[in-house]
Amino acid sequence: MSIILTESTILEELKKTGTLAELLDPEYFAEPGQVAERLAEKYVKSGELKPTQLRKIFHALKEKERSLKGKNDEEGLDPGTKAELRLFIPELAYACGRKLIPKDFYELMTLCLSSSKLQRVGDLRILMRFLEAVLAYHKYHEKIKGGR
Repeated sequence: MSIILTESTILEELKKTGTLAELLDPEYFAEPGQVAERLAEKYVKSGELKPTQLRKIFHALKEKERSLKGKNDEEGLDPGTKAELRLFIPELAYACGRKLIPKDFYELMTLCLSSSKLQRVGDLRILMRFLEAVLAYHKYHEKIKGGR
């Protein structure tokens, strides 16, 4: 990855050919000032993504990740898990339609959950690390920095 990810470039970077594990490197999203924190700060300031909704999404996906415990990152996702992950996209669309999550977050998650990005166990694990970072920074900006 040649550029630093920002809230305005992450979608373009993730549209490139490759899986999440190939395109999302914790070095480019996890540290302070990187894209996970910038997204979280933006959502806290705008009030568009409530912590309850973010946690709901996180926990639903975390349950899928837990079911893969003991599997190697390089193992392919089984068809049942792939189907369950794809079926999560309409739930996100519903939340977006009800204005419970912002459209750009819906687009980001839809891209991350696409069949071209989630192919192996490691892809789901990196998605979870990314969401963990967003959730942690969201809490930080909401409570420590005083949010809005």
